[in-house]
Amino acid sequence: MELIGKIMRDILEPLAYLPYGMAGGFLFLLFLRFVPRSILSEKEKCMDKKKISALFFLTVYLIVLLILTFFSREPGSRNRVDLELFGTWNSSLNARAFFLENILLFIPMGFLLPFALRTMRRGSFCILTGCLCSIALELTQLLTQRGFCQLDDVVTNTAGTVLGWLLFRALSVFFCRRRG
Repeated sequence: MELIGKIMRDILEPLAYLPYGMAGGFLFLLFLRFVPRSILSEKEKCMDKKKISALFFLTVYLIVLLILTFFSREPGSRNRVDLELFGTWNSSLNARAFFLENILLFIPMGFLLPFALRTMRRGSFCILTGCLCSIALELTQLLTQRGFCQLDDVVTNTAGTVLGWLLFRALSVFFCRRRG
């Protein structure tokens, strides 16, 4: 129960960044509204409200993710590399909470990407994208020293993407059956 309490307290931090994400999402919507139509493909010109909503929420999520993983930390504050698989799970209550939080952190990516981008509906594309985003985050954290570069983070973030994609897939199947 102490672990769940720690996770619940830590979840409040990203909520504080939500206004920035929403502002960025609205700016993205304005950009979509006023982007010159000549540079858009025919498919992009007639985006439906579902796709625009998905792009909005994906933008909000990505901005909150970037603030949480980079901009909320002092540069040079963390400079360790940890390539031990599942090494953080056994170390402390905080480390276990971070381990589980990294899974939770990427569930929205696996869920929102397929709604926003048709190619991400294939699980392999979505999961690979989540993994590559996680690797990019870890390497950028290493270079900027704004976070520990850990193999566990890549594995748990990818697992979160898998869970998010499975949730998307389950909802898609459920709603397709209801319509049919």
